[in-house]
Amino acid sequence: MPRRARPDNRPAMKRRPGRKGFTLIEVLVVLGILVILFGMLFAPMIASLDMVTIGQSKVAMQNAARSALEEMRREIGNAMYIYPTPGLILKGADGLLGTSDDVRLPNYSQIVFVSAQRTDTGAIAQPLSPRVDSAGNIVATRLRPALLDESREYDSSNTFVLVREEGYYTRHEDADAVWWDFTNVGGATNPVRNLLTPRGSYDIPVTRSICTASGCSDRVHTGYVTECPNCGSSDLIYIHDNVQFRPERIVGEVLQPAAHHTIYQARHAAWSGLHNRGDVELNDLYPQSATDLPMHLGASELDPRIVLVNPTDMSVVRDSYENVDNSNTILTWNSDRGVIQIGATTGRWVNVPAPMASIVPGEYYPIQIQHERPDQTVVSSVDSYDKDGSLSASRQWDLVPIYPSLGPLTCTDCGGVFDPTVYSPGDPCPNPGCSGTLVSTAQVGDPAMPIAYRIDPTMAGANAPAKIVPESVHVVVWGRDTVGRMYQTAYTETTTIDQAQIGEEQYAVVSSDHGQRAEVRFNELQPPSPRMLTRAGIAVQDFGIYIQYYYRRNYDPAAPENDYIVKVDYSTQEIINLSLALQRYVTPVADPSNPDALIIPPDASPDRVALQDQVQVRNLSR
Repeated sequence: MPRRARPDNRPAMKRRPGRKGFTLIEVLVVLGILVILFGMLFAPMIASLDMVTIGQSKVAMQNAARSALEEMRREIGNAMYIYPTPGLILKGADGLLGTSDDVRLPNYSQIVFVSAQRTDTGAIAQPLSPRVDSAGNIVATRLRPALLDESREYDSSNTFVLVREEGYYTRHEDADAVWWDFTNVGGATNPVRNLLTPRGSYDIPVTRSICTASGCSDRVHTGYVTECPNCGSSDLIYIHDNVQFRPERIVGEVLQPAAHHTIYQARHAAWSGLHNRGDVELNDLYPQSATDLPMHLGASELDPRIVLVNPTDMSVVRDSYENVDNSNTILTWNSDRGVIQIGATTGRWVNVPAPMASIVPGEYYPIQIQHERPDQTVVSSVDSYDKDGSLSASRQWDLVPIYPSLGPLTCTDCGGVFDPTVYSPGDPCPNPGCSGTLVSTAQVGDPAMPIAYRIDPTMAGANAPAKIVPESVHVVVWGRDTVGRMYQTAYTETTTIDQAQIGEEQYAVVSSDHGQRAEVRFNELQPPSPRMLTRAGIAVQDFGIYIQYYYRRNYDPAAPENDYIVKVDYSTQEIINLSLALQRYVTPVADPSNPDALIIPPDASPDRVALQDQVQVRNLSR
C-alpha cells in the first residue's frame, strides 16, 4: 500500500542511530546556571554563619566585660581607701622638679585601693579596718591591664588582659620625678594575680608608653614600645584608653565654710590630683625654688581649681588655673579630706632680757618682742622697750604692749609734782635751787610689766588687713632660774574683760573692727611678770610670754562683714567612673612618625564591646 504524503509535504527525518544524551555545550550551560544558583543560595548562608561567629564572639566579649565590670564595681565600692590616681610628676624643660613646667601624667588605666579586713570566715570585720598582713602592713589591691605573660612579647597569643593583683604600694620621690611602686605580695616568682578578662584573641591595646628613667628628655610615646626610643630604657608604664578608672569631676562646687571661715568643706572627701595632706602652704601659685614641693595647680586635669570670689561685687580675687591672686591669702588643702583651710597661725615672744635688773616703783622691766624663741641664737628683728615703756626704734611686729599709768612724779625735797611723760623717776628736781630727786607715786607692788597687749596684724598699716579668729589666742608664760630649771604655765581664757576681775593666771580677748584687731588683757595688778617667780624666792635668769593667734585674710577689708565665697572644681575619689572595652586582637603596625612604636592600624575596625558604669565608694570618710 503506498505511503501517504505528509500534510506539509516534508519528508520524514531519519533518526540517527546511537544518540543518548546532551551535548557538551548544553552541559556547560547547565553547570554555569547551577553555579550561579548555588552562589546565590549559599552566599547568604555563609554570610549568616560569619555573622553568627561574630555575634557569638561579641556575646562572649560582652559577657566577659560585664563580669569584669561587676567585679571591679563590687571591690571598689567596698574599698576602705582609694590611693591617689597613679601616674608621674616629671620635671619639664627647665630640668627642675617642682617648677611651673612640670609634666603631670595621670594614669587612669589602673587603680589601687585598700579593701576592708575580713574574718577567717570571709565576712567583713567589724569595726571596719584596712586589710593588713600578718606583720601589720597594709595590703593594697591593684587593677590594671597587663600582658598575659609579661616575660614574652606582645602578639596574638599574648595579648593584654585585665588583672587583679595584691601587694604593697609605696610613694617615692627624687630630683627628677615622683612615682609610686607596687610590690606584689608573692614577689616576682609567685605573684598573687587573677585574670578578670579571658585570655585568647581579645585585647586591650596600649595607647601610650611612658618612660620613667631618670634624666630622659622625651618620655611620652604614642603606641606600644618595649624600650624608650629616646634613652633606650625599659622602665616603662603603659596607658590603655580601653580601661578607665576616672574619678568624677565636680565642677564649681561652693564649699561650706566652718570654724569662722577658716575651713571650707566639700561634699566629697579624698580629692585626686596633687597630693597634699594639708601641711604644704600654697601661698603662691608657683613654688619659689627647685627644692620646694611641686605646688603648681592646674598642671593636671586632676588638680583642683580653687576660685575665691568677693561677694560684694562678685569679682574673682583668686583663681589657681588662671594664675590670678589678689587675695593675700595663705591657703592649704587636704587632698585626703577634701578640705581647704585659709589662714595661718603666728606667735610672738615677749622676752625680759637677762640680766634681771632690780625694779623700783615706777619703772618697768625692759622687754623685747620678737618672732623667734628667745633661746635661739639668731634673732631677725626686735622691738625693744626700755624701763619707761618707750620703744627704742620703729615697730617691727604686730604686738604692742599696753602699760598702766606711772602716776605723777614728786620731788623728795620740795614736794613738787611733775609730768611722768616729760620726766623719769630718778631725775633731779627741775625746780631751781632744789636738790631733791623725782620719784613715782606708784606704790611697791605696782605692775612692773604691761597689763595688756594689742594685736594689730597690719603692723600699723604695713601689711594687708587680717582677721583674728575668735578663740584662737593662746598665752603661755615661762621662766628659767639660774640653775637652768624651767617653769611654764598655760593661761586660761576668761570672758571677763574687767581687768580688776581677771584672775592671776587668766587672760581675756577683746576684739574690735570685725576682728581685725584684738586686745589681750591680764589682771591689772598681777600681769605676767618675773615677780611671779621672785615672790616665791626663785632666782630668775630668763622670763617671757608667748602669745599665739590665728589670722585670715579671705574677706574684703572695705566690707569686713563679707567673707569670700570659695568655689572649687575637683576630682573626687568617692565616685569612680568605670569604662572597659574589649576588642579582637589586631596585628599592630609601626607608627609612621616613630618606627619603634607599634600602633593599631588606623584603617582597622576590630570587633569591639565597650561598657561603662559608676561606683560610689561607700567606706571613704572625712
